[in-house]
Amino acid sequence: MVDAAATMALETLRNLLIEEVKFLSGVEGQVEDVGREFQAMRRFLKDADKRRDRYNSDSVRGWVLELIDLATRAGDVLEKYAVEVTSKRGAKNLKKRLKRFTCILGECLALHEIGKETAYIMSRMAELTKKLESISIGEGSSSFGCNDDQRLLRQTYGHGIEEHFVGMKNDIDLLVSRMQNDDRAYRVISICGMGGLGKTTLARKIYQHKFGFEARAWVCITQKLQAKAIFQEILKQLLQGENNEQVMGMEEDELVRELYDIQRVKKCLVVLDDIWEIDHWDILKNAFPLAESNSKILITTRNQTIADTEFVYKLECLAEDESWDLLQKIALPIHESEANSKHFEAVGRELVRKCGCLPLAVSVIGGILRGQQNLGEWRKVLENIDSYLKHGKGVDTNDKRVEHVLNLSYDVLPYYLKLCFLYLGCFPEDEDINVEDVYLIWMAEGLISSDDKGRKETLWDVAERYLNELTSKCMVQVKLMSVLYTFRNLKLCRLHDLVRDLCLSKGKEENFFEDSQGKIRRLAINLVDDDAACSVARFKNANLRSILLLNNQIAYLHINKIWKNLFSNELLRSLKVLVLENCKFEDNKLPCALRKLVMLKHLSIRDSYVSELPEFVCKLPCLQSIDLRSRGPMALPNSINKMGRLRHLFLDPVMINGGTRLRLDGLTELETLIGFSSKVFDTIHLRKLTNLRSFCGLIHDIESLSVVVEHIAELKDQLREARLVSEVSDLSSEEGSLVIDSLTHCPLNYLGIDGRLRRLPTWDSLLIQNIHALSIVRSRILDDPMQTLQHLPALRSLWLGVDAFAGTEMVCGSKGFPQLNYLTLMGLENLEGWRVEEGAMPNLSELDIIFCSKLKMIPQGIIFMTSITKLTIGGMPYNFMDRLRREGEDYHKISHIPFIHLGEPGD
Repeated sequence: MVDAAATMALETLRNLLIEEVKFLSGVEGQVEDVGREFQAMRRFLKDADKRRDRYNSDSVRGWVLELIDLATRAGDVLEKYAVEVTSKRGAKNLKKRLKRFTCILGECLALHEIGKETAYIMSRMAELTKKLESISIGEGSSSFGCNDDQRLLRQTYGHGIEEHFVGMKNDIDLLVSRMQNDDRAYRVISICGMGGLGKTTLARKIYQHKFGFEARAWVCITQKLQAKAIFQEILKQLLQGENNEQVMGMEEDELVRELYDIQRVKKCLVVLDDIWEIDHWDILKNAFPLAESNSKILITTRNQTIADTEFVYKLECLAEDESWDLLQKIALPIHESEANSKHFEAVGRELVRKCGCLPLAVSVIGGILRGQQNLGEWRKVLENIDSYLKHGKGVDTNDKRVEHVLNLSYDVLPYYLKLCFLYLGCFPEDEDINVEDVYLIWMAEGLISSDDKGRKETLWDVAERYLNELTSKCMVQVKLMSVLYTFRNLKLCRLHDLVRDLCLSKGKEENFFEDSQGKIRRLAINLVDDDAACSVARFKNANLRSILLLNNQIAYLHINKIWKNLFSNELLRSLKVLVLENCKFEDNKLPCALRKLVMLKHLSIRDSYVSELPEFVCKLPCLQSIDLRSRGPMALPNSINKMGRLRHLFLDPVMINGGTRLRLDGLTELETLIGFSSKVFDTIHLRKLTNLRSFCGLIHDIESLSVVVEHIAELKDQLREARLVSEVSDLSSEEGSLVIDSLTHCPLNYLGIDGRLRRLPTWDSLLIQNIHALSIVRSRILDDPMQTLQHLPALRSLWLGVDAFAGTEMVCGSKGFPQLNYLTLMGLENLEGWRVEEGAMPNLSELDIIFCSKLKMIPQGIIFMTSITKLTIGGMPYNFMDRLRREGEDYHKISHIPFIHLGEPGD
């Protein structure tokens, strides 16, 4: 199989040239020469990635593996030249040094060491180009390398009966109800999910249900679409065997017209099983009268982009109980007693958990264990489950269904997604991954192509799109974790256990974690203390591009021994990514050896103890992103203003300090600024940061607030997110009211106000309607805030904290807060009555009422809020609490809420 890593290596080099060429003078011709050489390789690899059956030979694979190393070495040479050689000429910063270039490779050749390396790379690259271009790329070859036997094995039919079937009752009931609904909004129904979930099994159950359709057809599409053959098969089944010869003689346009007409006349059900590409659906849908008939189309797919038609049903893994039932049905004979099943249950449940409750994997393990009544055999399978899932009962058996199904999902990924997917294998198993970390590392490693940027897009936007593509193809699971009333919500992703196993397996196969000589490229450690140090000590033969020291233990990871081992073997000379989480350093200071990492592009010391950021970090010439959200106070140097290439800066606004206010106007490339504090930075210089896409700031004085609000308003057309917290103690003056009113011109996503207000702004602007989280504390607003806030259409989280409202009555109208999910009322000491009309807050999920000492009772309107899943009451008067207990007079208002927590009463 063609190695996707080679394409990444070429992309990295090409992106380097693109990024640096704007700083060069007089080298356009040389850059074009280098670019053409690599573009030829890139075109070949793109095509070869689609035609892996023609390039799956040992010789070609050997050339490709060498290509990876050459492209990587070439990138290192250019960066080393830019950083080390030009620095000796006395220029003050990298951009000025780069302007002195008159030639990239010509000047490299003038220096013996770099010149020799460059000459070798270009010579060998030319040889490889000739060899690879000599291979004929024939037309009509398979796009996916599936031979006829493989295609036959993947063929599905609608008439099969599942011998072992568990669960899916709710799935079937819901889909049956949609099938029976004649509303034309449900003409196309899609079942979407990762391979092995049982999409085809579920579709077959629906297909075999008695609906009253006059005709039915089931076809399996697979990756290689043969549209004419598909149309013929559907038409033959709908005609129930009549005129088969005539159908086989029709041209494609005749088949489309005939299919279209018969579905208008008859009520038909057509199942399109296993569609892979959106283009395939665009071709096929021409044969279906979606707006003119009562016929139904049922699709199964791993690609959510295809599924986004009319009604999409996302199939999930089985529950653990259902998975255990499935394993028992397959592995244990029917005549075995229930007591014997109990004997195997503990090991059996562990087995299904190891399978990730994926039905296909559970079925394969069940088949291996069929007839095995020895608990020791079950434990043996558990201990070696990865091997059994890959090979079946033995390496010579053919039950490789799990491996084959998951491999297909990987094989059809576009070349630019494969390396992004493989990098996710570096993160710990069974843990959520912050997608921001993923984006930053992808960019630092050169996995994001500049070619994919739109006119006003950044590499961050492209990285986000890549992850969305992986999600839509069911390779990655994404969720949003609401960190209530903080600066940001966290978007998290993770891999299913078996998909992660695939990731690691492919990473090894594609030389992603090691190069062709066995040198370590990417190192991820999730250990503690000496174990981690010993792990690093083993890697004496390495050429590290990334180090992730991920420590999620309560105890901090002491880094000194590890660091010593790393530098003793010169492992870091080409390091691009360094992540040090939950770490402790000697004297709470970063090691001086960090200054050697001249190629470093991303540094994270999040949740580590670091007392100050050393100046040498600010002088690292290639650094593009840095996460300084440390566990304790951190002092920043004035030289942070000289990090001219920095694009992403993450800070904790409470923990940072800088003595005198620091300047940021030198960070002209900055796109992300999280954790800005007006106590630490000179706010006036924010105006120089014209490339900002994400901003989060904590503001303490009215002058700074005015500047920040004005700048956010100026950037409204380019900001993807803006979060602002005001701790100005008093905004009730005329000047303060003007600043608050100016907030209506800011595209804020989150606003926190901690200080006195005269009133809330009217918020008529469309921009402020983007706000989804709002916190108000100590504002002592006299008018009912709900009358204003309930009209914010996108508001999802609202916290009215201590003394936010000084009045006595609040009312939520019948159409108020249409999207609100979380509401907290805390410390509203004057609040006596709260009325909620029917229809208000239709999407509320969690409600907290805490220390509102004068509130007499919970609103009657709570009874209409059927979406609430959690109610928390605390610090309320005894009478209020008693009314909510099971025997109390208000219990009927909250009895429908699944989780109710009644804390300790207040005074």
